[in-house]
Amino acid sequence: MSNLIKNIVIEPSGIPLLKKFLDTASIRHKLIAGNIANISTPGYRSQDIDFHGELNKALNHKERLEGACTHPSHLPIGQSRDKGPDVLVDKSPESNGINNVDIDHEVANLAQNQIYYSIGARLLASKFQGIRNVIKSK
Repeated sequence: MSNLIKNIVIEPSGIPLLKKFLDTASIRHKLIAGNIANISTPGYRSQDIDFHGELNKALNHKERLEGACTHPSHLPIGQSRDKGPDVLVDKSPESNGINNVDIDHEVANLAQNQIYYSIGARLLASKFQGIRNVIKSK
């Protein structure tokens, strides 16, 4: 019965895509917070993810074939659902004499990412509210 609900209600509503959106924003928030926390760590390189690229991967995920890993030593075939986003390490030279973390850039990224997360959370809440309304109206 749960597969029926998943296939008929959850999948078409866009909830899995919004989940991926929130997961990606959450990972990006952790990376940005790590960059800010390491602002005075010598040799640290700032990290980020390609937020829009990860969302494009999520949109096109249905078209890719994926193999199942049935043993820990098996190599993944195709796009793995459990694989997180690719972390991009900034290789630019040190800009503050200690590392390449630019606090102004990181704070701006943090604010932008917070807006993305808030929008995603509101959209997801409205999806669940719509499903709740449909259930109550029956």
